[in-house]
Formats: sequence, C-alpha cells, structure tokens
Amino acid sequence: MRFLTGVALALVAASPAMADDWDFVLINSTGKPIKTVEVAPSGTTDWKSGLEAEGERRQAVINPGARATVRLDKPAGQCRYDIRATYADASTAVFAGANICDNSYITVKLVGGKPAITAN
Repeated sequence: MRFLTGVALALVAASPAMADDWDFVLINSTGKPIKTVEVAPSGTTDWKSGLEAEGERRQAVINPGARATVRLDKPAGQCRYDIRATYADASTAVFAGANICDNSYITVKLVGGKPAITAN
C-alpha cells in the first residue's frame, strides 16, 4: 500500500501545471493599425499568437481606437505578460508587464513614442 501511495504522490508531483484558457480585451490607442498581437510571460521571449484565429476575426487589423479579444493559455499563477504588437507597416512595439489576472481591458498606447499600458 505504501508503494502505491508513493507512486501516486510521485505522479502528482511530476505532472505539469495546467494552463487556463484566458482572454482580455486589447484596446488600440497607439494611433497605428495593429496587424498581429503576441503575448509572452513577462521577461521571456516565449511569444505566442494571442488574436482570435483568422477565420474568427472581424477585421484583418486592429485599427486605432478599435478593440480585439486576445486569447491565451495562462499557466496557474502567471499574471504578468508582455504584449508584442506588429503594426501594418511591419514595425513592432513591446508593451511590458500587463497584469491580465486583475484587468479585463488592456489599452496599449505610445507616450512620447514609447510603449505604455493602461489597464482596468
């Protein structure tokens, strides 16, 4: 019996943390059309596409002032994410440290030409 209990505990300890399906609304206040959005846990370069699948999206780009739903698999306990926007002109900007656990709406903007976030 001890052997089986030990095996069960070992399997639980070895299992990876489960990811939650998560989403938030991205509001584009950058003044530029955004073509793609990627997200990565803050401080990493593990970028994953965050926009709805191409067939589910209403528009090919997120125009200035428009909103889009960003979907991701969020590991338990991971709340801070960096958001990388690729604009229609192929330039990019990284918006660092968005807390997606406490905020349903993330506004990305450029302040003095530098990426900034407002969240609520």
